[in-house]
Amino acid sequence: MDDTDAAQTRKARRAHSARQEAETIAALQDPIGRMALRAAYHARRYSVLYVLGVVGLVALLLMPTVGVGSPQGTGPTGAAGAAGAGSTGGAPAPSAGPAGGPAGAATGGAGGGTAAGGPATGASAGPVGAVQVGSGLTRSGVPCRPGVHQLAYSQYAPPCVAKFTGNNGGATYNGVTATTINVALRTCSDAQGANAAAVYAEAEAAGAEPPDKAEAHDKQLIAYLSQVFELYGRHVVTQDYNGQGNCTNESIGTGQSAACADADYAVNTLHAFSDLNPYNGRYESEPFAQCAARYHMYLGFAQLYFPESEYQAEHPYIWAPTPSCTLGGAEEAEFIGKQMAPNPAKWAGTDGGVPLNGLQRKFAVFTPTNPGYQECADTVQKIDEQQYGVSSKRFDRYNYPLDISQWPQDAQAAATQFAADQDTTVVLACDPLIPTFLMRDADNQQYHPEWMLIGVALTDQDNLAQLWDQNEIKGHLFGLSQLGSYAKFQDPNGEAATTLKAAGVPVDQGTILGYYELLPLFVQLQAAGPILTPANIAAGTRSLPRLGGSTAADGTWYYGNTHTAIIDSREIYWDESKTSPDGKQGTYVEIYGGQRFEVGHYPAGAPPFYPS
Repeated sequence: MDDTDAAQTRKARRAHSARQEAETIAALQDPIGRMALRAAYHARRYSVLYVLGVVGLVALLLMPTVGVGSPQGTGPTGAAGAAGAGSTGGAPAPSAGPAGGPAGAATGGAGGGTAAGGPATGASAGPVGAVQVGSGLTRSGVPCRPGVHQLAYSQYAPPCVAKFTGNNGGATYNGVTATTINVALRTCSDAQGANAAAVYAEAEAAGAEPPDKAEAHDKQLIAYLSQVFELYGRHVVTQDYNGQGNCTNESIGTGQSAACADADYAVNTLHAFSDLNPYNGRYESEPFAQCAARYHMYLGFAQLYFPESEYQAEHPYIWAPTPSCTLGGAEEAEFIGKQMAPNPAKWAGTDGGVPLNGLQRKFAVFTPTNPGYQECADTVQKIDEQQYGVSSKRFDRYNYPLDISQWPQDAQAAATQFAADQDTTVVLACDPLIPTFLMRDADNQQYHPEWMLIGVALTDQDNLAQLWDQNEIKGHLFGLSQLGSYAKFQDPNGEAATTLKAAGVPVDQGTILGYYELLPLFVQLQAAGPILTPANIAAGTRSLPRLGGSTAADGTWYYGNTHTAIIDSREIYWDESKTSPDGKQGTYVEIYGGQRFEVGHYPAGAPPFYPS
């Protein structure tokens, strides 16, 4: 074949691929789904991982990819870079003074040091006012009594407290004054690149909000939550800044030097108490979180799904509403050990025409290459082997990088490997977009295994599973769900929608997700009490009761002695024949009446998936 023929062949293949992509996108009725798939195909061509972070609902879905351990690199640079040298960074450790949260009155002076270059921490004169728990009227005028939440209709707001009066300690920490709590809003250096602009345009054409409008709605919601949560005389103010950090690099585990420069700037120039990344789904990457901890800045929404050991190393600064993979992995191991491994495959199809049902289950774990996730995958396998007698020979694994430009070849290679190994059950320990490629390749290879969810990254929500190959998952998709049901999560009259309407924010899938991402920050700020410091956030968070539960939209929240909120899962399966609450075809169905299980309490025996 000469060069001309080869060029024509490549051109024909590209045209065929483009037609396939267009047909796949056109078949989706959900505009958010079309938007996400367009982003995936676009990223495959242009190799920009960060585009996922700018697509409304999909923003939360990326799991960062950095190794376990303390911050790496040569330290922060910028205005006060020298202050970041050494193991403790530029800030003296805050004192572990008593929390002023619901447990009682705060006492003592300023609750901690500030980052180098920050304001002095002298508290206002006079004794700190008492926090009246379960009595009086809340800031929003609701009668407060035991059992009432700060937002009376909310299942996740903390226990109510009477409207605070008196001295709150003044400037208790860097970024805190007697009247304000300063939160920086970081925009990464690559957020306005040509590839991002193309994705924004496609997202808007599909009906999603442009990022600047989404950020404006976040600010509206923050202003409203500042009015109804008890912040002890303070309210949250935000400051935008353009960072040096490259979100593409941070998402794949590099670029920590620039991330540290941004953390340095936020702490020492903007004097921020906390930070959010609205152009990256509000959450901050693990490189930035490590730097924030180095500079002693609190983050309530960072480094999602990493091992609990990493949060412990960064205590008391870094927290997340999503469970650590330490806890999630323990749930997964128990589910496999009690319900899956003792029973032969029941909800599989065939592998090249050979039936998989009836075979002893063999698990193919599909997970990112990140060392933290690898650590947790190893732990799952170890628990199953030691506690439940599941041989390690019954586990295969394919590790893929969180670089969407590589996903087509990785998906094809994984499907080929799993089929060759006759794996009966593919464990989706992955982001929610790569299954679009993986399942298509599996179907092309006539490989139809069981597809097992572990509930991470919104894979348990209807609108994401609607993107996947329905022929491949028909009768084959089931597992764990960390969130509540899609109907509860997207309820137009539910908790999130009620708050958004009160804040004057339109109710849609993206803003509902934003509510559940911003809410934990305000829960922790109230729990900290008048003397606001990261140490008191930790102490107040430890005093919080269980929130949410089986009737709630986001599972059960209980930080306890950990640094992440959701502690349990329900069990679900996919029914493509039923209509979702969003009006589209296909929805997840709960078993066990939607009961949620914590580690140590999962039932034994074959679960009743696909009961008919």
